[in-house]
Amino acid sequence: MIKIRTLLLLMATLWLQAAHASEVMTITMDSMYKYPNRLTENWKFQEGDDSAWARPGFDDSQWKVTSSTLPWNDTTAPDIQGVCWLRFHFISDTSLNGKFLTMTLTQFGASEIYLDGKKIQEYGKIYNADTTRYYDPQELPFVFRLDSAGEHVVAVRYANFHAKRNYTFFNNSFAGFRMMMGEAEYYIAHKNLRSTVFTFVCMLLSGIFFALCLIHFFMFLYYRNQRSNLYFSLFMLSLALAFVSFFTCYASTTPAFAMTAQFLIAPIFIGSCVTLSGFINELFGKNKLRFKIIAAFAAVTLVLRFFDTRLLPILIVSLVISVSFEAVITIIIAIVRKVKGARIIGAGILFFCLLVLTFFVMGALQGQIDLNDSTVSGRILIVLLALAIVSIPVSMSLYQAWNFASISRSLSQQLEQVKILSQKSLEYEQEKQRLLETQKEDLENEVQKRTAELTNEKRKSDELLLNILPEEVAEELKQSGRTSAKTYSMVTVMFTDFKDFTDVSEKVSAELLVAEIDYCFSAFDQIVQKYKVEKIKTIGDAYICAGGMPVLNFTHPVDMVNAALDIREKGKGKQRRDSICDPYWNPYGTCSSRYRWGKEIRLRHLGRHGEPGRADGAKRRSRKSKHQRRLLRIGKKRFSMLPPRQDYSKKQRGD
Repeated sequence: MIKIRTLLLLMATLWLQAAHASEVMTITMDSMYKYPNRLTENWKFQEGDDSAWARPGFDDSQWKVTSSTLPWNDTTAPDIQGVCWLRFHFISDTSLNGKFLTMTLTQFGASEIYLDGKKIQEYGKIYNADTTRYYDPQELPFVFRLDSAGEHVVAVRYANFHAKRNYTFFNNSFAGFRMMMGEAEYYIAHKNLRSTVFTFVCMLLSGIFFALCLIHFFMFLYYRNQRSNLYFSLFMLSLALAFVSFFTCYASTTPAFAMTAQFLIAPIFIGSCVTLSGFINELFGKNKLRFKIIAAFAAVTLVLRFFDTRLLPILIVSLVISVSFEAVITIIIAIVRKVKGARIIGAGILFFCLLVLTFFVMGALQGQIDLNDSTVSGRILIVLLALAIVSIPVSMSLYQAWNFASISRSLSQQLEQVKILSQKSLEYEQEKQRLLETQKEDLENEVQKRTAELTNEKRKSDELLLNILPEEVAEELKQSGRTSAKTYSMVTVMFTDFKDFTDVSEKVSAELLVAEIDYCFSAFDQIVQKYKVEKIKTIGDAYICAGGMPVLNFTHPVDMVNAALDIREKGKGKQRRDSICDPYWNPYGTCSSRYRWGKEIRLRHLGRHGEPGRADGAKRRSRKSKHQRRLLRIGKKRFSMLPPRQDYSKKQRGD
């Protein structure tokens, strides 16, 4: 009986040990090269703080088994209100003895890590609720070594006094930590590679997207009628901010700052959906009603986010699905209608929307999307996600290149047409210039001709005016429009008359008589002009002129004597032919002047007191020129004096 009881007790002990061993994780060297090798399940949790809980032999069988992430939600909120302890048991085989291993941790609180009762790492500082310093190592590896095979205990003293606030305000249910363990050299190299690649990709894409944002924003500023540039600029800005937020969440060691960046991802994502819808509708949509509905839906999503965070995932998924379907339908319609550029942009947008829908469907069916870069499926998903992200910028760049090439070709053709038109216009202008120059020359010639005609007419009018009036009187009349009467008290007057003119005029024709008189009087005009004597009047065959007027001078007696002698010489030997004709009248001479005169000049019958071929002078005038008395005879020519102050009757004077 005793043997049976001993056997049963031994079997129960072995069964309990086997059951305990089945709950404890066994790690080998092969499992240390697995990434990620997460230690998140089967942790023993206890609220409170006791340093004895770090010892490996402490009995934690009564502790609550939970996940190290301590997920916070409305139904299963953990009892973490301050400091707590978590313990994890694992078994190592002999292949790990003396090997360097690494452990990584990511958290939003502060922690102290113990291995088999020995403190090996500390992140942050645990004090009270107000002074605890939180630190997130972001999976930064730290190295440790296992000296022996068998069972080991990892105990973590953890504090997160802001867990409830993080869940309430930031909708972050991650209250605990995540731990991974692996071979030191492999994990460190993997961490460096992941950090380098992730940093490079985030900075590269954010820089490209931000550059595209600025380019299209400036294009919109310079040409505001094309609002698609504005929507695309905002879409690129949202993608750039999203990658900056991703990098901040990945690299920041301050939990509050990382959660703020994570909190902004949702509004940025909503903004990208709205701007993408606006961009597509601006390019290919005629009716903007769909865009207005999506914009209103996005605004409602942002507002409800602050009232009930549980609705945010559902609203965002609905918004993404709506925008994706709208984009796909709009682009397909544009391609069917053969809208220019629809195939280029549509290819990238369709690829992006289809992949986004695929990721959301996978997430809805599987609960999460595994983007583990250590597996083939994870790498494929990462590559597809990267292609989906860059598909729209690439397609837009291709569209811009195509559009620029089209515009360049169009501008080149227009420029060629402009050159042709410019050449034609230049030829036209040259022809016009030649015509203008020809017309100018013609006009100049015409002007010169008219000027010459006017000059000639002016000369004729001046000659006519001078023939009528003396030069001084004519100048005065041209300048002032009127003339003033002038009295000359001392002049020398000469009368000429043809002997027997009445008898001769009865014997010759009128034409011959006029021609003879014109010939003689023209010669008289030249003679009196030579001696600056002014012609007064012609009366029939009588020729009257005066010296000393209109310009006063003191040589007029001599000038008049010389003129008389020249006239006498001109009249010598003149032959006349007798003829009988009807009376005939015509002006004689080349110049004519008119004056009003006194009684001395109005004597009409002085000729009866003279002799043919002689020049006679009155004594009354000779007394005014005593210094010229020697001129009474010049050569064989006699200059006789009339009787002084001879009394002439009124009939002799003429009225």
